[in-house]
Amino acid sequence: MKNYILIIIAAFLLTGCSSTFYLVRHAERLDSSKDSVLSEAGQARANLLKDILIREGIDAVYATKYKRTQLTGKPLADALGKEVIIYGTDNTPQFVERMKKQKNKDYLIVGHSNTVPEMVLYFTGDTVHIGHGDYDNLFVVKMKKGIFGNNIKLEKRTF
Repeated sequence: MKNYILIIIAAFLLTGCSSTFYLVRHAERLDSSKDSVLSEAGQARANLLKDILIREGIDAVYATKYKRTQLTGKPLADALGKEVIIYGTDNTPQFVERMKKQKNKDYLIVGHSNTVPEMVLYFTGDTVHIGHGDYDNLFVVKMKKGIFGNNIKLEKRTF
């Protein structure tokens, strides 16, 4: 019995826990006003994002205070029966550190062309760039925590 318990404990420690963070810039905006809603193309992209992530086990959807980010995450949040959670962009390092502490949770985080690369950098140490007209980047950060430290992988996709 003792050996059985030790095997279970060892298996748990070796598998560790993992979280996945899906980072996207908001979809296409209707106009250049400070708090623009999404254009028709942006609405279509937000729905495509929902279709891509609906089966990924997303536990929460985060967006900034702007309508364009919230409307990008809203189709997925609605499909999952969740509310979009507002986060501030005034202290990205603290936000990322708080997110890194989550265990066995998966998140969609919607930001901007300047904040998403900053978050990728703080999550992974990797530098990415989002061009002014780029709305199709999907950065997937996979974090696995185990007894031998953290394993962090970045996947760059488009949608």
